[in-house]
Amino acid sequence: MAAQDVKIVRILLVGDSQCGKTSIILALVGEEFPLFVPPRAEEITIPGDVTPEKVPTHIVDFSAQEQDDDVLQDEISKAHVICVVYDLTVEDAFDRVTGYWLPLIRQSSGTASKPVILAGNKSDLPYDADGHNVRLQDVLNAYLEVETGIECSAKDLQNVSELFYFAQKAVLHPTAPLYSISEGSLKPACITALERIFKICDIDNDGILCDQELNDFQIRCFDAPLQPQALQDVKNIVQHNTPLGVYNDGLTLDGFLFLNKLFILRGRHETTWKVLRRFGYNNGLTLRGEYLHPPFSPQRDSTVELSEEAIQFLTNLFKRYDKDSDEALSSIEQEDLFSMCPEYIWDDLIGCTVETTDEGWVTLEGFLAYWVLQTSLDYSYTAQFLAWMGYSAIEKGGLASALKEVLPRDKSKTVFRCKIMGGRGCGKTTFCRALILKSKESLLQGDEDEVICIKSLPAGNSRIYLILHECSYDPQEQYYTGGNRSVSGLLENCDLVCLLYDQSERTSFQSAAQLFNAIDSTLSELIPCIFVSTKSDLAKVEQVGEQQPEEFCIDVGLPPPLSVSYSQPESLSATYSRLATVAIEPSRNIPSSIRVPQWIKLAGVGLLVTAGLGSLIFLLVRASRSSFKRS
Repeated sequence: MAAQDVKIVRILLVGDSQCGKTSIILALVGEEFPLFVPPRAEEITIPGDVTPEKVPTHIVDFSAQEQDDDVLQDEISKAHVICVVYDLTVEDAFDRVTGYWLPLIRQSSGTASKPVILAGNKSDLPYDADGHNVRLQDVLNAYLEVETGIECSAKDLQNVSELFYFAQKAVLHPTAPLYSISEGSLKPACITALERIFKICDIDNDGILCDQELNDFQIRCFDAPLQPQALQDVKNIVQHNTPLGVYNDGLTLDGFLFLNKLFILRGRHETTWKVLRRFGYNNGLTLRGEYLHPPFSPQRDSTVELSEEAIQFLTNLFKRYDKDSDEALSSIEQEDLFSMCPEYIWDDLIGCTVETTDEGWVTLEGFLAYWVLQTSLDYSYTAQFLAWMGYSAIEKGGLASALKEVLPRDKSKTVFRCKIMGGRGCGKTTFCRALILKSKESLLQGDEDEVICIKSLPAGNSRIYLILHECSYDPQEQYYTGGNRSVSGLLENCDLVCLLYDQSERTSFQSAAQLFNAIDSTLSELIPCIFVSTKSDLAKVEQVGEQQPEEFCIDVGLPPPLSVSYSQPESLSATYSRLATVAIEPSRNIPSSIRVPQWIKLAGVGLLVTAGLGSLIFLLVRASRSSFKRS
């Protein structure tokens, strides 16, 4: 749990009879040594506004004289930190700490290890200080849960307030997740977290934090810049202790890690914890839930897009890792970028989804398009990626500023989703993949089902992102196999539908027309519906039915079909441009009447939904708008 998540700190004091633990509590509260000491002090609450961390603190005293072992077990389980008090003047008191109290605390804590503070009381009296320090160091090495040891005196008020400060700090800024006392080094999880923070702050990705980057880091974490002399002093200390910690007058990763280790060794754990929490980490050194998931709840019928700030952040991120400035991320550059994430999250089919180079490397356009697509499909996925990349730490508005809700028919909408449907063999997959792939050979590679592709296209005076999502659903197959999938469920939150048919196959248009009828008869809101005929380079055949495609279009008040061919790239480009135009201006494509010829309404055939490539005609039909999901 992060410091800001801690509601209270509960401190339990235990120890042998006459060790002075009750006197310590009363001395803290009364600011003087008590003349009368009861067997046990009542539970005391210190308000948060008088504590350094602004967190209320409960202090609990255990007395074996008044309480039994069951109460002790219960209090240990409820405590956040336990102070074991012992008498420095009693020769075997320390043996009781290691032989009884620490094993008991371990056993009672179970798997949830609790931080422990050792408090040697009565330091105002003579005792073997050197021998005590040696034994204390041995315990610190043997018991990792022991955060620190302190010598105090309830009579002289020496280190009394410091004892409770260390106890509170052990909860809010624990050592155990950060540093291994036995090994004398930062723990692996701490190193991983600090490496991520270093990479986020290394804006030019040169492996060095220059003065400007160090100052930006200082302001983000501590709300104040470093003075030039203070900055130089830091680098001098690092270079003196770690020769590879400073390079070209900048701080390297080795130097950054050493600096945080130094903070811990000097008892300034709160400095490292403040850095970690600024970049989203909890006490378990994993990113907090609210850091990964912004408070963002769009309406059911709205869509989510990236904000301009997020697009700029992603653009800068791409350029930072495009070290050779070739406007593409090689496999090594991609691996470097995703090293900040807990796992390699790049989709294996990325080359079939967005624009890439001939080598399969993602371009800047493809990189942006990929995250636009992911945001449209599942904005929480994008939010998590941005969080790992440090968006919340860099952008003032936090993670929520990366997302924007777009209501239906909002003129600010820039991402449009088009379902590609049609009968088998009409070219749905190829039509989708031709949006982003350059060569005809590449169109024929891969056999993935229901591909989804996205690309930025000009539309009017602006640019939009067009998502083509293949749908392999075939209503005729559903009818004969007894399936129960509906057309309305497939078109949830879809902006337009593209119905494909193969002009060289006699029954292809019949399938597309039946699908058109199914959409018209089952959906409740207007949605643009576009017909496209494919394979215009092959011989055109007469289609089955009372009407040919051109006659059908005239009958329902639509323009005649436009033909496209894979061997004619310009016809594909014109089709995609037309899809983009219809997406942003659907009202201009509403026909004077919506009528479906009776020959299309075939009794007992069921709904036929398929997709293909070809002539372009369009009509507004009704569709429900809810969540858009990958089928």
